[in-house]
Amino acid sequence: MTSTNSLPHENPEVVAAIERVFQDVWAVLYAHVPLDGGAAVKEQSIALSQTLIALAADGITDPQELRRKALETMVLTPR
Repeated sequence: MTSTNSLPHENPEVVAAIERVFQDVWAVLYAHVPLDGGAAVKEQSIALSQTLIALAADGITDPQELRRKALETMVLTPR
């Protein structure tokens, strides 16, 4: 999906994939992780963003693979 000549954040397709995957994974996190709001939500949002960016920087840009790998890194607990 990415060109070997550009960084992931410079490729509009990769940025769009990251944004879509963020929304998908966030919905799963919201359903499984008790977030009280405020700082906890912000921390989880930052952690997810950093995870997705790191995965894309490592060359993982396929939305399904991004989603799978991001969810693997998150701790999910039933609400």
